[in-house]
Amino acid sequence: MSRSALSLYTLFFTQLAQGHHSSIGIYDEENLIDIEGVVTSVRWRNPHPFYTVTVEDENGEMIDWEIETGSVSTLRLRGVDRDFIQVGDRVRLAGQSSLRDLPEMFAQNMLLDDGREVLLRAVSTPYWSAGLEGNLYERETDEVLSTEGRRTADGIFRVWSPIFHIPEAYPLYNSSVISSLTESATALKAQWDPRSSPYTGCQPKAMPQIMGSAYPIQFVARGNDLIIQIEEFDLERLIHMDTSRSSIPDTYSLLGFSRGRWEEETLIVETERVEAAILYGDGTPQGREIQLVERFTMNEAQDQLNYRVSITDPENFTETLEFTRYWVWQPDIRLQAYNCGNQL
Repeated sequence: MSRSALSLYTLFFTQLAQGHHSSIGIYDEENLIDIEGVVTSVRWRNPHPFYTVTVEDENGEMIDWEIETGSVSTLRLRGVDRDFIQVGDRVRLAGQSSLRDLPEMFAQNMLLDDGREVLLRAVSTPYWSAGLEGNLYERETDEVLSTEGRRTADGIFRVWSPIFHIPEAYPLYNSSVISSLTESATALKAQWDPRSSPYTGCQPKAMPQIMGSAYPIQFVARGNDLIIQIEEFDLERLIHMDTSRSSIPDTYSLLGFSRGRWEEETLIVETERVEAAILYGDGTPQGREIQLVERFTMNEAQDQLNYRVSITDPENFTETLEFTRYWVWQPDIRLQAYNCGNQL
């Protein structure tokens, strides 16, 4: 597979690298700013929490800044819940400034009074504490939930969590020139207006994009079939394991029609009948003829789930694309209700 194909496929699965529901066209990815002020409101909800922070500018005027952060799941996996920052707290934040010439920020980092730094997005790297060991705020393990999680885990059937600080586990966006788009796909992408993205709100993502989610997933047996529960959008993927009893439907859907089988220790899932969609963030299209082949394999210790998917979409890509990522098992993590747009 060529480097351009790998770069393109990495693009498909990097939701958070462009903001959970696409920061393209809203925030300046190249301009990181640093502000300090007092929190005056907290809106803890999916897809992203928002804070209002009152900041004194250079003229002594008090300006209300709208602060967007990473997803609820990203924050939860880093030990941040809705009560972590409260109205009246003084905070220092670093993040991307608004392209709309407004007091807005997509916050990536927060500095606590004790000098520890909180990473607020999946793609965040240390800002103030770069290179300083032990200076990052980290989640504490819930031992009661961990004990229960270890008791109930059964092979692949458990909750799997994303891990953000290892590129192989959660690949970041690569803006390399994409050479494997067809001519028609290139034309469609050129017309894309990021402000019209259906993913800026609460519309669920399609396959294969949803499998790049920054939220936990869980495998559940249901009769002879298998369910992949995805915390993001409270989705369930039905994987038909008895292929002799499942026929391909005439209809299309965002998640498509999936049939699975085991080959030794690897779960192989083939998916088709996926509705045409705009891939996250930059307007790259996918067509109805898309064909997906996924492979899920646990490591020997059963604490890592490796993932590889191949995409064939002759309408939009001139070659088959491949992508890999992995999830880790954190026994105390459970799926939470997503309830997009509602206060949690």
